[in-house]
Amino acid sequence: MPFFTTTLKNTLICVCSIFFQFSVFAQDVPIKFGKIDMADLQMKVYPKDTAAEAVVLADYGESYHQYSSTVGLQMIYFRHRRIKILKKAGYDWATHAILTTHTRSGGKEYITDLRGATYNLVDGKMVTEKLSKESIFDEKVSESQAQRKISLPNVKEGSIIEYTYRITSDFDTEIKTWEFQKSIPTVWSEYRVMIPSFYKFQVISQGYEPFAISEKKSENINFGPNVASEAGDKFRWAMKDVPALKEEPFMTTIDDYRSQIEFEIAAYTPAGGMHKYFSLTWNDFSTTLNGYESFGVQLKRGGFLKDVATNIKASAKDTLSKIQAAYDYISKNMTWNGNTSFFVSSNLKKALETKTGNAADINLMLVVLLRELDIQADPVVLSTRDNGRVLENYVLERKFNYVIAHTVVNGKPLLLDATEPFLKLGVLPIRCLNQYGRLIQGNSGDWVALDSKEKLSKTLILDMKINPDGQLQGNVSVAFLGYYGQDYRQTIKKETKDKFIENFKKSHPQWEITKTTIEGYEDITVPLVTKFETAINEKSNVAGDRIYLSPMIGEGEEKNPFTAVERKFPVDFGTLMEESFVATYVIPEGYMVEEIPKGIKVSLPEDGGRFMFVVGIQEENKIVVSSRINLKKTTYLAEEYESLRKFYDQIVQKHAEQIVLKKK
Repeated sequence: MPFFTTTLKNTLICVCSIFFQFSVFAQDVPIKFGKIDMADLQMKVYPKDTAAEAVVLADYGESYHQYSSTVGLQMIYFRHRRIKILKKAGYDWATHAILTTHTRSGGKEYITDLRGATYNLVDGKMVTEKLSKESIFDEKVSESQAQRKISLPNVKEGSIIEYTYRITSDFDTEIKTWEFQKSIPTVWSEYRVMIPSFYKFQVISQGYEPFAISEKKSENINFGPNVASEAGDKFRWAMKDVPALKEEPFMTTIDDYRSQIEFEIAAYTPAGGMHKYFSLTWNDFSTTLNGYESFGVQLKRGGFLKDVATNIKASAKDTLSKIQAAYDYISKNMTWNGNTSFFVSSNLKKALETKTGNAADINLMLVVLLRELDIQADPVVLSTRDNGRVLENYVLERKFNYVIAHTVVNGKPLLLDATEPFLKLGVLPIRCLNQYGRLIQGNSGDWVALDSKEKLSKTLILDMKINPDGQLQGNVSVAFLGYYGQDYRQTIKKETKDKFIENFKKSHPQWEITKTTIEGYEDITVPLVTKFETAINEKSNVAGDRIYLSPMIGEGEEKNPFTAVERKFPVDFGTLMEESFVATYVIPEGYMVEEIPKGIKVSLPEDGGRFMFVVGIQEENKIVVSSRINLKKTTYLAEEYESLRKFYDQIVQKHAEQIVLKKK
């Protein structure tokens, strides 16, 4: 239901009790239903993106308030979209779902003025097929949400589809987010919003595409026939020729980079009425979380852990050893169920009894246990990488979805996450490495950096003999360190060692593995090492009197992950990375080295990374190949992208080069 309906009835003098529906933006709209440009209908390829499966020709939206004598102020959202289908892969764009919300208190949204059509070019003339009732479906999404699905008729390559609808919402402080950018290119996208002066909204703009239009005008707002007008602001945003937003390697979530506008209610300030402020300070945010039964209240209920704390105090003498013991207890006695939340699922005592829980169950329990040990500990709420960035300038609870523990040792902060038992104390899972989290410390707090010195680190060592028939025989040792070690330990725990080895064999069909061992699985302070005795085929080929050896045996960089010529947003690896490869090859008797790759050392600007590749001959019958890739930054800015792409080009080129042996 709308806020302050009674006050609004006194503020807005309604002469007529009938509900009227109209648009405050009736003039100068960029698109009119059914008026199709023949050139668009004849288009076979979109010139600015010839690979596009479809293109949004126009996407137009409006949001404004309207008065109803039975409900009060309502939010009206109007949408008109037109899309050109270019390929069969674009057929999915002819299906659209319109989401609506309803609450137990009676607030609801409903859809009106829904219509659609498909336009095809037949014998040089446009043929129109309208959206029928049989192609409209209502579905329940959840207890509070439903969706109406539409499927436009007779869609084929070359079709143009369009649809338009209106949503009337009782939630008058919620303005729909507008996305200017989709996974297909957009020719024109425009959003107009009218906000009365007694509402204050935070307007949150993000993305890397420029506005063609961005304007704000003061204007009187008419809420409907026979209703007093109010001062307000009329906003208009538009983007032109917006490129498709595609998933690219090493991103957080694609929504972090999408060009869009969203709105958050900040205040309600009616003339002569009581003012209410929704926009919290970060200290208010801390106070609010501490008042929640599923968050702050749980931190005050640590009695069920007193015996555990007593046992730890008896055996651990210093602060760090107590923290380690608490961390070990929680990580060994609790299993993470995979759910990311900063609210407990029920209560902490029950979670310990069941020995399973979400991130909040586990990490708030760790905070409670540390406090029982008389160690200052507090929660840090954050947004995981796949959930998107937190906006430090906007107090938005909905942007958070996870919680970890924070304490201080020897004056230095220590961040703890007990959901991953194969990570060392103070090492956060990669999913948490997302810029900053918010420390909740009483009724105040601060920002803390979410970073890690731990690396994705792997070392592969080969000791191989080259047979005259080209087959390689010998030993392979792969050491997984840091996050690689955690990842593979987790995989082994889930699949068992035998299954892990079986899957490795399947992923290396050219390897005839006869013996395997796995070392270091139980001890997370040492590398996880897998050792193989194997014969490898097809990586060393005989042609006449020569043997051509691919020294990286398929374990190098075979393809540059950065294929785009340019990139507008950062490359975010999340962690530091280091990969080493050292191979010793024994040359078969009767052969000599004819050609080896030249060594290379490449560095990224400002010491951002390094690649080294060296091939040498030892003792006349041995070839030693060494490759090392070291990325010294977790994030590379768009300005550094070209250097990073060229860096990987050189890696791929070197890893593809061969060693040539010739009969004496």
